[in-house]
Amino acid sequence: MTNQNDDPYRSQKIKKMEELQLELQNNPKSLSFVQLADLYLAEKMVDEAHSLLERSLKYNPNSVSGLILMGRVFKTRDDFHSAIDYFTQASLRAPTNWHCLLLRAETYLKMQKPKNALNDFKKVLLYNPTHPLARKAIGKLEVLTADDYEDDVFEIQSVQEIAEKSIQNPAQLVDNSWAVSNQKMERVLSLVDAFTVRHDYQKSIQLLHECTSEFGPHPEIESRLLRLSQYENAEKIRPKVEEKKSHSRRALIADKKMKTLELLLRRIQKLKSIDSSL
Repeated sequence: MTNQNDDPYRSQKIKKMEELQLELQNNPKSLSFVQLADLYLAEKMVDEAHSLLERSLKYNPNSVSGLILMGRVFKTRDDFHSAIDYFTQASLRAPTNWHCLLLRAETYLKMQKPKNALNDFKKVLLYNPTHPLARKAIGKLEVLTADDYEDDVFEIQSVQEIAEKSIQNPAQLVDNSWAVSNQKMERVLSLVDAFTVRHDYQKSIQLLHECTSEFGPHPEIESRLLRLSQYENAEKIRPKVEEKKSHSRRALIADKKMKTLELLLRRIQKLKSIDSSL
């Protein structure tokens, strides 16, 4: 068996941990706690990581990396509800952090909540379209959660149709218009994500624009529109630009023609003056 002292990589890690420990003793508010906690977890020193994160997050409560690491601590301990809480806090502070979404999706799977996991795996693909685990998970989970989308749902043409299908028992929501509205929007956004995963970007964009008209500006809608803007129909997003380019080009051609005619005219006049002198 190889002695730990003979492993140069491990020796370097231990040395690094000692340096970081000393730094944090001198400055408890240092952001180096993130690197040290990560090293603790890599060494399966879960209790040490927990104690460190608990202290350091009091000084740095908005540290996304710290919150994610604390979520990993609880995930390692199989305390999945606490892990979800920390991953959610981190996600609210950094919505585009796909690594956090991936960890939360994996935790939802541990909790046997496939629909929640599917939603997070889809978000992972929005920020990291080539992630192999997310793609594989979505392929499996969409079969398991097929009841969430009836066969005809992808033929729906408007937000209103989606909204009508999203409410199973409207009578239960009569006195809570906000709940109804929120449920409608979540249903539409979920379908937008499903279309995006299927690379039907035009349908996703269309639904998002309709969603804005229906519910008004919302960060979840705007963030999706921003990410999908690269797939906008060229005729819809660039007609003014093309028109300006066309106008500039015509003006440039006309200017060149004018200069050419002026040059020819000067040459003719010069030839005439030579002829008259002869």
